[in-house]
Amino acid sequence: MKGAFAPFSFKIIMIKLCIIYITLFCTALFSAEYDVGDTVDLDDQDQRFTICNGEFFNNDLKLAHLNGDLNGGHYFVSWFDISATW
Repeated sequence: MKGAFAPFSFKIIMIKLCIIYITLFCTALFSAEYDVGDTVDLDDQDQRFTICNGEFFNNDLKLAHLNGDLNGGHYFVSWFDISATW
């Protein structure tokens, strides 16, 4: 009698696994620290980025350099287009 219900329990297990995988996939896909219009935290503004192309008064760029509250009153509007070719 147990053998007759084995395919049914296998289907339930597969459905549960599919739900778990879809949930994990959606969580990873739609999770982001920042979204459009968010303000960058001060800790993240202090992170240094090396300038490898272009001219900047320093070889390191911090987002704090663009924040008027932290750079002496010079405010900037910034647009960052971040992409990868891999």
